[in-house]
Amino acid sequence: MGAAPADAQNLPVKEMTDQAQTLASDDLGVEVPLPPAQAAEPAPDAKADLVVAPIPISNPAFGTGIAGAAVLYYNPNKADQPWVTGLGGGYTSTDSWGAGVFHRMSDTHDRVRFVGFAGYGQANLNFYGIGPNAGSAGVSIKLHDEAFAGLADAQVRIFDKGFLSHLYVGARLLYMDLDSTIKVPLPGRPDLEPPALERNSAIGMIGPSFTFDKRDNATNPRKGVYVTGSLLYGASWLGSDFGHHKFELGANAYFPLGRTTVLGIRKQACSVSDDAPYYDLCLFGQHGDLRGYETGRYRDGASWAIQAELRQHLFGKLGGVAFFGVGGIAEDAGAIWKHSTVLTSGGVGIRYLASKDANVNLRADIAWGKDGAAFYFGIGEAF
Repeated sequence: MGAAPADAQNLPVKEMTDQAQTLASDDLGVEVPLPPAQAAEPAPDAKADLVVAPIPISNPAFGTGIAGAAVLYYNPNKADQPWVTGLGGGYTSTDSWGAGVFHRMSDTHDRVRFVGFAGYGQANLNFYGIGPNAGSAGVSIKLHDEAFAGLADAQVRIFDKGFLSHLYVGARLLYMDLDSTIKVPLPGRPDLEPPALERNSAIGMIGPSFTFDKRDNATNPRKGVYVTGSLLYGASWLGSDFGHHKFELGANAYFPLGRTTVLGIRKQACSVSDDAPYYDLCLFGQHGDLRGYETGRYRDGASWAIQAELRQHLFGKLGGVAFFGVGGIAEDAGAIWKHSTVLTSGGVGIRYLASKDANVNLRADIAWGKDGAAFYFGIGEAF
C-alpha cells in the first residue's frame, strides 16, 4: 500500500489510520481511514453520510489496541470522487495513543486531487540504534515520543486519454515536531541514545510527488499496477532543523491466476541523505515491508524490499494468503546493491470478507522474520 512518509509513523494515530485503509484508498499514496462494514463510496449525487466505527489493530511496534473513526462522505460539487473528512483516535497496549484529522477532495472531473492530515500522539517505542548490527543485537532502550505532524499533498492529472491518463503529479509538504525522552535508559550503553538535538527537533519538507494507478479496484485489486513516489527536501523556511532529503518509492502489481486466486507483488525503495535525524531514516518493516519485523528495529540510510503474496478464496466469506519477501538495509543508496544486510520473512494469514459491497477484508497474519514471529490484525490488505 502507499502511505505517508516515515515521519508520520511516529504518531500512533497514523499507524492506526493506515490499518483502517478500507473503503476509500485515495490515489495520492495516503490511505484515508474508513470503517469496515459500510457500502462502497457513495455515488456523485448521494447525500452526505456520517459513519462512526471502531477499528481493532495489532502490530509489533505499537502492540494491540483499538481506534475509532468518524468519517463524513459528501459531494458538494457532484464530482466523480466524493469528498471525505474525518477524525480518529486510539490507544494501544504499549500505552501509546494519538488523535488526528484528515481530508480528501477532488475537483468536478477528478483532475485535481488533494489530501491533508494532521495529528498529535504519544508513543512508547523501542530504539535499537542505527545500522544492521544494532538491529541484530536486539538490545534497545525505550523512548517516549510526543509528536505533532501534518501532511498536505496536491496532484493533478495532465493527460485525459491513453496510458498517461492514470498518472497524477504534484507536490507534497510535510511538517513534524518531535519531543522524545529516554524513558528506560540502558546503563553502560550511551551509544544507543539518540543525540539530544535530534530528540527535540522539527522537520519541514517539501518536494515533488506522483501516483500512477491502473488497478481494477482500490481496496482489493485483482489486476493492475499502483505506483507512488516522493522526493522531499528539508527547508529552514518551513521550520526544519535539518536540510536532508528523502526519496521513497512503492510499486504494487496484481495478477489474476484464476477465478479465485490472485498474486500480488510489491517493491519498495527508500533513500535518505546522511544528515537526516534518526527518526527520519529508512525504517525497515514499515508499510508491511516486510511483515515479521518491528518497524524501526532496522534503520539506516537506505532500504529495499520485494515481496509476493498469494491470495486464495477458500469458501463463503473466508480466504487465505501465503507470503514471502526479501529486503535489506544499507548505509546509503550507493551501497544498497553491494553492501546490503539481507533480511527475509514469510508467513500465512486468514481473510474474512467484512463488506461484500466494498470488497473489504478483515486481515489476520502471522509472519516470521530474522528475529522471530509477529502478529498483525487490521482492515484491508497489507498492500
